[in-house]
Amino acid sequence: MSGNERRAMKRLHGYGATILYSIAAAFGAPAAGGAQQILEIDTAVGRVILDDEWRAIRTIGDMPLDRTRGLLYANDDEEPEGVMVFSLETGEWIRTTPTPTGGGPRELERGMSGMTLGRDGRLYVSGYVRVLEFDPVGQYVSNWRPRAEMIVDVCEFDGQPTIPAYGGVIRRGSDGTDESVGPGVVDGNAIFGSTPQDGLWATGIDRSRGGSQSSFVSPPRIACTDDASYVVTSYSEGPDSVTVYHRNGEMAKLAVPTEFADRGDDCRAMVDVGHTAAVEASCTDWSRSLTPTLDGQGNLVLLGRDQEVPGAIVDPETGCYAVVRKPEPSRLYDALHVYQDSALVFNYSVYETTLPAGFELPAGAEAPIAVSTAADRISLHPLRRISGEPCAGMLPSVDDVG
Repeated sequence: MSGNERRAMKRLHGYGATILYSIAAAFGAPAAGGAQQILEIDTAVGRVILDDEWRAIRTIGDMPLDRTRGLLYANDDEEPEGVMVFSLETGEWIRTTPTPTGGGPRELERGMSGMTLGRDGRLYVSGYVRVLEFDPVGQYVSNWRPRAEMIVDVCEFDGQPTIPAYGGVIRRGSDGTDESVGPGVVDGNAIFGSTPQDGLWATGIDRSRGGSQSSFVSPPRIACTDDASYVVTSYSEGPDSVTVYHRNGEMAKLAVPTEFADRGDDCRAMVDVGHTAAVEASCTDWSRSLTPTLDGQGNLVLLGRDQEVPGAIVDPETGCYAVVRKPEPSRLYDALHVYQDSALVFNYSVYETTLPAGFELPAGAEAPIAVSTAADRISLHPLRRISGEPCAGMLPSVDDVG
């Protein structure tokens, strides 16, 4: 087996791959009309942080940044039952925090589902049953088992670990008991009946959509500040939704920029199906499985996997926003974080492959290629303002147009 073949097998093992079709099709960038501002990732310049062909950093799920200490927390094939910490300056491995699979209080019964950093650098790692808490240097502190059928993500909300649940969030109270925040928490029965590895999620009723039935196509993701928790839910029909829950019981919806959610009736895009294949579908008003993070300046960053428009940066206080796009359509990399005034880009390995049974290439298409869902290269690229008016204080050093 050649080195390239070994790399391909390593990337595929445990995580699946996305099959892409090389199609001569135009995926025009979203029109600037009406946009607050459009930022483009300048892939022509930047700085490589990590470049190791034997790395396989999982990019499905959370990879929190410690902005104060300049650290990236991630999962890698080298330690599938642990959280690895890398320097954002050099790419150097710093340490590994063990998160073994098992039923004990310091273990995750069904593996890891998410992780986040607290305000003082402590690490929370969620499994499907409990949340583990570690201090800033990776030493075990405690565990929390909330009344949830399944735990799919975690954040720190006003100093305590918190998970998304149907109709709200569940927060660990100061006395260790569960505290419900939101109008419709139903003991965390978060309507999920599967795991991310299956790529399928159960159907449920979303009261925020008028009580209609919608299919959740990926688990909800959560990001928190001391005052607010932001829950992003994706659906099989319609755009991702962002719901904001406050400790005082207030609840609000945060609009996703229209240039990001709707690219026109004639737009076509390649979308993932269960993390195993991609099919052509309309990209009008479609779900993007966004992951919410905070940029360290109070802005909400909504980024996902998209060959053209990864997402947006939104000021929750004013609604001012910036749409983030790639300079050219590509599924070879994704921007999954905003770090300072740049995009943190994760690059995937690529190799030719064969189509799965039942799939056919469109007429005139080239041979298919497969792109791993694990990254072996991480780089930092500046964001350039292409058009629109900037949001005050959002990205102060982003270059002006022209």
